[in-house]
Formats: sequence, structure tokens, C-alpha cells
Amino acid sequence: MNARRVKVGVVLPTYRRLATAENIRLAAQLSESLGFDSIWVTDHVVVPSASLDAFGPTFYEALTVMSYVAGITSRVQIGAAILIVPYRHPLVLAKMLATADQLSGGRMIFGAGLGWLESESDLMGVPHKRRARIADEALGAIRACWEANEPEFHGEVYDFAGFHFAPRPHTNRRLPIFIGGASTPALRRAARFGDGWIGDGQTFEELEVALGRLARELAAQRRELGTMEVAMRTGLQVAADRTGITESPSEQGWKSAEFVTAGRSPFRGVREEVVADFKRAAELGVGHLIFEFPVSRGEESMALFETLAGIREEAGV
Repeated sequence: MNARRVKVGVVLPTYRRLATAENIRLAAQLSESLGFDSIWVTDHVVVPSASLDAFGPTFYEALTVMSYVAGITSRVQIGAAILIVPYRHPLVLAKMLATADQLSGGRMIFGAGLGWLESESDLMGVPHKRRARIADEALGAIRACWEANEPEFHGEVYDFAGFHFAPRPHTNRRLPIFIGGASTPALRRAARFGDGWIGDGQTFEELEVALGRLARELAAQRRELGTMEVAMRTGLQVAADRTGITESPSEQGWKSAEFVTAGRSPFRGVREEVVADFKRAAELGVGHLIFEFPVSRGEESMALFETLAGIREEAGV
């Protein structure tokens, strides 16, 4: 079992049924007052008409929300699970995150991914089939901006030098980048660029497979799994009895075709099962649990904050 306590975070209701400014404020402040470690945003810039049922018509802009909640909290980390890297120029994204990190006193976590919704990529003018190349270069360019007063980067997509970049992250710290996704390319990206990795909607069996693959990719970069913070984004359902346990369509996440669903969905069950899931996650090396119940498709809820706090205490991890 981990010597350090597993961190707990909650996804803010920036989309789907509960997406309002008041609910975002309430979720952020509840998370801090209950002793949670982090609050998280999700990123889509526009909602294609064909995806309206999946996301709802309203989707608050992720980086704006991150800056807003920094101003109404004082302790929690503020993360993105995830930001779609190709949608923003890396110099702008680096500046926005570094500025927010300064203003928040060093509380930002940059969760990074490619984006999977091709119709949105088309609307944003991003060549969907080139988004991996764009994202990889952007991540390198962003880190360069955060590590030098006069950064430079030379790639196929981005090529720049001859300018001054400030502010850098708070106290010139290494602002953590968490890479999202469980495909082989995503795990390879995590090994190259990541300070952490975010798995989404996985069973524990799938998580074990992903962590084994991540360890191999890290070894190829002469790194060890212990150098990474492993985060797990998951739903939450605490049923009074087993007849009330259901599956959530949002928990399919961005699983790749490389995975075959196995095992029960974790953190969905009667209270004793959910407590046991906390312990199992800790045993597997998960350092950060990110609960998405305010945005879980079809079962969005603002009523589980206190329940989660109690279960965390009962689990003792």
C-alpha cells in the first residue's frame, strides 16, 4: 500500500446538465472545504451538433474556469483532465498556464491529450490525422518556455526563437504535465513528456495492463514508474443495495481498441465495495483519484461530495 495518502479530486460541472457558474463555484468551494486535494476541468471548445446529446449545449472554456476557481480557493490543486493540446498555440497555452500558476501560488496541473472528436477538430481547423505530431511538438515547446527566459524550439510544426518568456510557473517550479490516454502512443507520450499519467474510465484489470505497458515505455526512456504520478478518472455510485447498481455510459471514456473491457466498473457499488475500491486503487499505485460525478452522463449529481469525503476517511488510504 502507498505510504502517501491517495489524493482525491472532483471534476467541476463545466458541461452536461449541471453546467452553471453557480454550480462550478459551489463544487470548487465544497471540494476545498471537505479536504479534497484537487478540482478538475474537461476541455471541448465547441460542441458539434451531432454530439449535443453526449455533452449538452453548454461547455465552459477550461482555462478560463481554471483561473476563476484559483481566485475563489486557496489550497486545492487545479487540474485539467484533459486539455486538448492541438486546439491552442503552444506559446499562448504556455503563457496562460504559467500565468494561472503564478496567480494561484503554484497549484496548476496540466493534463494533456490529443482530442478524439474529429468533427470538433475540423471546426477548430486542426488536421485530425496530424494532431499527434502537433501535440508532441507543442508539449516540447511549452516545456521549453517554462524552463528558459529566452526559449527556443525547432520542429516541423513549430519553430521559434528570439523572444523573452515570462512569467514562468510559480517559483520556477516544474509545472506538472499529466498525459491522458491508454493507447500505446499515449503511453509512449506519457513516458516522453509526462510527470504523471491519467487513465479514464478503466476497470482495475485494464488499469493493471496499462500500468505494465507504461512501465515498459518508461524503461525505454530510462525512467521508472515510481517517478510518475498515476491518476485515475472515474465515476462514483454508492447504492443502498446491489439492485441499485448501474453502469454509466460516460465511463467508457477514451478507451482504445487495444483494451477489452474486463471486470466490474470500480467505485460503483454498495458502500463496502467503494471503500474496498479505494484500497485496491492504492495497492495498484494510484496516487490521485479524480471523481467525475458532477458530469457523469445521465446521472450528474451535486449530492455526493459529503458521501465521498466519508468513504475516503473510512478507506484510510
